[in-house]
Amino acid sequence: MPDLNVLVVDDEPAVRQVLAAAIGKAGYVVETAASASEALARLDKAPFDVVLSDVFMPVTDGIELLKQARSRGHAATFIMVTAFASVDSAIDAIKAGAWDYITKPVRNEEILHRLEQIEAMQGLREENRALRTLVMGGPQPAFQFASPAMQAIDRLVSRVAPTDSTVLITGESGTGKGVSARRIHELSSRRDGPFVAVNCGAIPENLIESELFGHTKGAFTSADRPRRGLFTQADRGTIFLDEIGELPLSMQTKLLHVIEAKEVRPLGSEQSRKVDVRIIAATNRDLPAMVASGRFREDLFFRLSVFQIGMPPLRDRRADIPALVQHLMSQRIAPAGSGPALTIDPEAQDMLLAFNWPGNVRQLENVLHRAAILADGGCIRAGDLPPEVSRTAPGSTAASPSEGGELSLRERVRRFEVSLIQRAIDDAGGDRRVAAARLGIGLSSLYRKLEEFQGDTPTAA
Repeated sequence: MPDLNVLVVDDEPAVRQVLAAAIGKAGYVVETAASASEALARLDKAPFDVVLSDVFMPVTDGIELLKQARSRGHAATFIMVTAFASVDSAIDAIKAGAWDYITKPVRNEEILHRLEQIEAMQGLREENRALRTLVMGGPQPAFQFASPAMQAIDRLVSRVAPTDSTVLITGESGTGKGVSARRIHELSSRRDGPFVAVNCGAIPENLIESELFGHTKGAFTSADRPRRGLFTQADRGTIFLDEIGELPLSMQTKLLHVIEAKEVRPLGSEQSRKVDVRIIAATNRDLPAMVASGRFREDLFFRLSVFQIGMPPLRDRRADIPALVQHLMSQRIAPAGSGPALTIDPEAQDMLLAFNWPGNVRQLENVLHRAAILADGGCIRAGDLPPEVSRTAPGSTAASPSEGGELSLRERVRRFEVSLIQRAIDDAGGDRRVAAARLGIGLSSLYRKLEEFQGDTPTAA
């Protein structure tokens, strides 16, 4: 069965009608447009595989239509049609990006042959992608996971990605649910389609239906123009519904209908539109508990959790921390070409490994961003880490003298260090910049060390 969406563009109604009838009879999905502006509007509204366009049209010709479509990011294959063939016009069409160029009168057999060629070409591309995935294992992750927990997650992602199954990703905030959702998309046959991420908790309740499903002009007071919903934008791709547990009950019902009917109806419209969208949802909420309390629809939960992936917190996969630190420092915090490469000394890395990370990977990235600002010479040291991280390192939790306990060696060193800093500041007449220079440390490090001991009264050892 043919699997192409075709748009016929011609200013002559009879030509449009004849071509559309022949293409539709062959089993293709076909729509028509009477002008370049109407064609662009249809392309903006929904993706097409092929555009069959007349070259000579009033106001905007077919070549200009092709150029504007490309400038807007539309990847449809263009076939140009004209009654006034010339070498120059053919060259112009090919230079603008047309796949082929044919002359009127157009024989139906010729058009259908071109469509069959395009369909075969697209099928070959999909086969090549499948072969690359088979031979190379698909797109590689940013780094290789060391923990058994994340290796198991990676296997689940690889298994479910080639299917069209809905996926529910659960886990604490900051564990990488969005990263896993995008990887599922990149490993799927939809990888060339859009990936649309939606934070359901960030959209006001009175706007969420319009955002997801779109609206017509005049659907409500401020709707001065029609709007494509996010589901329509994700057609032939993937929509990632993050924080799905925040979705109001009324919208849960409508989302269930979209999953079952595979169609959306814009707000204010009486017409529904078919959409081909894969749904991946994520939440840090306990959805079964919400189902039990009536705050989440049970039928929607079952629809979303056909395949469920539970992301482990960072504290349960500490073996991944060294690779994560290197990845974040090289790709997110100090990417190649932005300056000297960041490094981290062993003591600071030990502190990162010892911390419990209630905010998971997101918190780790924030800590590294802060430390990179304070780091001298491009090396993150223990003193550059925030107090909540450095104080939980092994050996740094001994009781203070007021609690009657012995000071650890690390604590004694820290207190001796700050007493030297205070003495250097006194010797410099209170000038902390001079004191830092005499001590051979950066001014930011000096301030940070004093901040850590604020309220303490360390004495020289």
